[in-house]
Amino acid sequence: MMPVVWLSGTSGVGKSTAGHGMLRAMAERGVTAAFVDADQVRLAAGVLAEETELVASGLAALAPRYREAGARLLLVAGLVDGPGHLARLLPGADRERILLCHLSADAATLRERIHHRGWAVERADEAVAYAERVDTGRVDLHLDTGGMTRERVVDHLAAVTLERLGPVLAEAAPSERAADTARSDGRVLLVTGPGGVGTSTIGFGAFSRMAGEGRAVAYVDTRQLGLLGADPNGRHLSGLRADNARALIGTLTAGGARTVVVGADPDTARSLGDEAESVVLRARPATLEERLRLRSEGVGPPLPGDPRKGIGGEGLRRAIARSVEEGASIEARLPKARTLSTDGVEPSALVEAILEDRDEPGPR
Repeated sequence: MMPVVWLSGTSGVGKSTAGHGMLRAMAERGVTAAFVDADQVRLAAGVLAEETELVASGLAALAPRYREAGARLLLVAGLVDGPGHLARLLPGADRERILLCHLSADAATLRERIHHRGWAVERADEAVAYAERVDTGRVDLHLDTGGMTRERVVDHLAAVTLERLGPVLAEAAPSERAADTARSDGRVLLVTGPGGVGTSTIGFGAFSRMAGEGRAVAYVDTRQLGLLGADPNGRHLSGLRADNARALIGTLTAGGARTVVVGADPDTARSLGDEAESVVLRARPATLEERLRLRSEGVGPPLPGDPRKGIGGEGLRRAIARSVEEGASIEARLPKARTLSTDGVEPSALVEAILEDRDEPGPR
């Protein structure tokens, strides 16, 4: 496996934020990096595989595909409970090619950040308790992110990465070929639509509903599966996102998932459409514009690395124009898909409509 920078620490320390920031920081330093949020490869319920096993198999499937796409460094954000746990997450990896960074912050800072992002705020105390008990021995870097800006954290991590892993980054990478993706025997439910229509919200909602019913189900967000280089959200990476999604669907079904819900952008969905039961979400242009403006202001679920958050001016106008164009063309790209209008419809009703004709096996 290529060299790895693993960002560990409890919820709220800034692992995912740092990982996304390091993509550009490493590119500016001449190193093409790929980023994987470990949470995004283990979203499953009712399956036999443990979370550690799902993360390990997911990384093993994705790393060679990123390497073939040009990555020289793999960035991973995820919990590591100690040196033994790291060995299980990256079995067979050379420890000299891994930089394990433990990020931390004091209890007050953790609670403030978790409440500010507005997601899973009820787990703030759990995050603080985890930070107090986790084994941080034998890590390569301790970094207290309290009082540090995102830019300072990213710059420090990038500098330490070059200092510690510079020699192995300069070496020719070991030959690494991605294994062929086995065709999944499970059901794949693909949810797609133009930017701002609510694909992630509705797709994750469908996953959560099925998980609550005791189904063996998993969720894949393809937007998290093509994070490579300085432009990780570019349309040019849709093929990589689709290939990575197929690989991850394979690891999740091998781990016991009978249904995998996939949230995908239109370009990626076009590559996956023939392999899945597809649902296209649509909305009027005025609705898409309103939703994208709200996303740019930070309204909505906290999506890691959301490219729409904070944009304005010409950038926002381009995003709106692209979304409207996607909305006008996506149904032609997926002619066999079911189409659901989201105008004036609550997310829960859309989830119900998507799942009303299920024929997958019941709870195990």
